[in-house]
Amino acid sequence: MTLVPLPLLADASNIEVGTHRTLTVAGLTFNVDTIWATALAGIIVVGAGFFVRRRITSGVPNRVQLLWETVVGAIQRQVETGIGPTGARIVPLAVTLFFFILICNWLELVPTGGVHNNIPAPTGDVNLTYAMAFFVIGLVHFYSIRNRGFRGYVNKYFQPSWLLAPINAIEEVAKPFTLALRLFGNIFAGGLMLILIASLFPLAILWFPNILWKLFDAFIGLIQAFIFSLLTILYFEEALRPAEEGAH
Repeated sequence: MTLVPLPLLADASNIEVGTHRTLTVAGLTFNVDTIWATALAGIIVVGAGFFVRRRITSGVPNRVQLLWETVVGAIQRQVETGIGPTGARIVPLAVTLFFFILICNWLELVPTGGVHNNIPAPTGDVNLTYAMAFFVIGLVHFYSIRNRGFRGYVNKYFQPSWLLAPINAIEEVAKPFTLALRLFGNIFAGGLMLILIASLFPLAILWFPNILWKLFDAFIGLIQAFIFSLLTILYFEEALRPAEEGAH
């Protein structure tokens, strides 16, 4: 019996990982696919915001308004529990981050028929996750200095003992990297699996593993958006905590 290789089954060794369409301007290289996918996610989030605003009602909420109120309510409760009334300014940031990251994560579930068969998730590019993480942690340090004063801000690194100052400093330096790489790693792995599934299964049965993985990937995308927003709230909770309380 002679086994005939399936012509539709691609060679896994030919799969390119982490490649981007690039454009070099004045010596700077831009990942074009990440830029346009990020812009698309931003347009979707802003458009959805205006849509909810137009459809909002004081009566029985529609499904979109109900989803929005559920997410905003959950984040408000988390902020009020951890920070209190002073954390109200963090709610819009956390809500925006959640929906923006969620849309970014879910873009890779949209089929395109291109080489990789899906829109690239911009959060699968470490450049975007680094940008968001450093932006968030930068704001955290800004509000920490504003809340405690510069002297109180520096003093927190020597709590509860001056011997822990190097460890506390390393922890602060590591925060943006861990925040960025956690999101990037999970979304990048999900995009890689979609490419592998599309490349290693014949078209006759491709739909089944593809649907299963996309459902799982959608769940992972939701969880990662939630984790990023939750960690943002927790970091701000520490920054806005009174200096006397942080010293205990």
